Amino acid sequence: MTSPTNALRPPRRRLTLALALVFSVAVGLLGQAPAAAVTGTGLGPGHLWRGDGVSWLGTYRLDDGTQAFCLEAGKTSPVGKHYDTTTGGDVIGVSTDDHARLAYIARTWGGTTDPDTAAAGQLAVWTITGLNGHTQRYYAGRANEHWPVVLERANQMLAEASSAASKSVVGSVTVELSADGTGMIRPDLTVDRVTGGPTTLEPTHAGTVTLDGAVFADGSTTASVHNGASVPVVATGDAARLTVTASVEFVGLPYGRVTTVGNSPAGSQMILFSGGVAASASESASIEQLSPLPFQPTVSTVTSDTVAETGTVVTDQVTLDVAPGDGLLSEWGRYDDSGSWRPVPVTVRSRLLGPFLAPVVEDSEWPADAPLVCEVTLEVLDGPGTHSTPGCELPGGGYYTWVETIDPADTPVEAGRERVRPWRSPFGTATETTFAPWAPKISTVASDAEVGPGACVSDELTVVDLHPDVPGGVDVESVLVGPYAEAPAVGRDLGPIDRLDPGLVVARETVTVGEDGTYTTPCVTLEQPGTYVFVFSSPGSAADEDGSRIVPAFADTTVHRSEMTTVRQPAATEAPAPPVRLAFTGSDGGDRVLLVALGIVGTGFVLLAAAGALHVRRRRLTESSDEVPVAVETEALSPVGLGDA
Repeated sequence: MTSPTNALRPPRRRLTLALALVFSVAVGLLGQAPAAAVTGTGLGPGHLWRGDGVSWLGTYRLDDGTQAFCLEAGKTSPVGKHYDTTTGGDVIGVSTDDHARLAYIARTWGGTTDPDTAAAGQLAVWTITGLNGHTQRYYAGRANEHWPVVLERANQMLAEASSAASKSVVGSVTVELSADGTGMIRPDLTVDRVTGGPTTLEPTHAGTVTLDGAVFADGSTTASVHNGASVPVVATGDAARLTVTASVEFVGLPYGRVTTVGNSPAGSQMILFSGGVAASASESASIEQLSPLPFQPTVSTVTSDTVAETGTVVTDQVTLDVAPGDGLLSEWGRYDDSGSWRPVPVTVRSRLLGPFLAPVVEDSEWPADAPLVCEVTLEVLDGPGTHSTPGCELPGGGYYTWVETIDPADTPVEAGRERVRPWRSPFGTATETTFAPWAPKISTVASDAEVGPGACVSDELTVVDLHPDVPGGVDVESVLVGPYAEAPAVGRDLGPIDRLDPGLVVARETVTVGEDGTYTTPCVTLEQPGTYVFVFSSPGSAADEDGSRIVPAFADTTVHRSEMTTVRQPAATEAPAPPVRLAFTGSDGGDRVLLVALGIVGTGFVLLAAAGALHVRRRRLTESSDEVPVAVETEALSPVGLGDA
């Protein structure tokens, strides 16, 4: 604990450095503070040796009201001397441990008003810095009859300084946070003692704790908390990732080796200022945790087509976001996936409703009887963003609109289901609506497939799926084209009606259709032979203010067998040939016919007579039992009579 006297004077390089830091704005724990000038004004508490009336053992008073111990035994008194001060943890020129002991003595007893304590403190200081070749008893004698007390007290001070002095003090703070957002903070102080090393202090000092991202039980963010004491806190904020930061600051701590010394240009003793230098310790710590708050997903969509034809496959462009609110996250929720924090997955169910006859009107409720075209699902794993759904085909004309839902039940429990709020979109949002012009289905049949010149034919139109609310109906023009020497092939497209060869256009007849049904065009007389074909076109319904039409223009210029009529010229007929007369045989034809008739009648009478005679003969043979039967060969009968002619 002793060192040579010349070791007490700081090296010139260190002094120069201290002077260079006069205008520095930051002083580290072990650094040196800017110098300040003071002057020794007289003796403080202590004892003056009556042996010479000059030797002093105690403190000295300074013009700033403080007291000081001398550091260099044997040098001249500081009274009346000018001093420049330096503060730091290595400003005396002794070991780190001794520096800590001197700081402890100055801090603990330097400001005393008791003469014995002041004298003992001075003796303890010289014992550490050097007794200039003398003993403790030698300097204790300056206390006259109090020397035993002073000597004993000095050694007690040295023993206490060795056990209690510290080289430094540091602060720390612990932050803990649970899954439900509650937690605790605990500030601590650790003192690096000369004997025993780093030691965590029991609750002794109050520090100021400031919270960011959390509050104390009373709702405040700042509180005075003793070191070693745990205090509950609650995390705040609406972010998915909670970050709680606690900062603690302790000031006025009686620890560490930093002290203030004075050096005089006059070469008098260095002095050690009383009171020491109060230390401070501060630290901050942070912790992150997933927020337990739920979040409200939202869906906004844009249909792929605002106007489309029947049969078009439309999709829904889905944009996911989050709606803020009390007790809700301001961003997409996350869940813990084996240590990785991932966005909570959701499933968006998109339904295409329609067709509706009239434009849809936005409403918070969906029509209970709304027709459903299809339902598609979109699983979103990466949180907010824009996605496209699978497509749905438009089955016919009308107005269609997309609606969407998010059901927490579609999210697995382990992936954060309890954090998802349900979502249901409004009905009829303009950006989600598609209009398919209402093109009716029309089939036509010619009244006759084949006629002769001068015949009259008409076209029968059957209309299906016409929009039921078309003011004024729709005009359909039936055009008869021909004649063709050879019938055009079925399925052939004759091209746009306005580009047909005018020489082939036989007639144009217009009918107005206002509802589904069958309509017949006026009859057209055909004279020239050949094949004729009916085709039709329509400009659609009248245009609305925005230029759209409920029923678009439509036409059918394809050759169908049912729409064909053929005019055929009848074939020429020959005059009938005169009858061929028989050759003359002596009588005219009438006499010959009469003779043939008489011959036939005569033959009939002969056959009847023969049959009667045969019957009588058979009867007689039957009645005579001893007579031999006689067989008659019917084949022997001639066609004229019995036997040969």
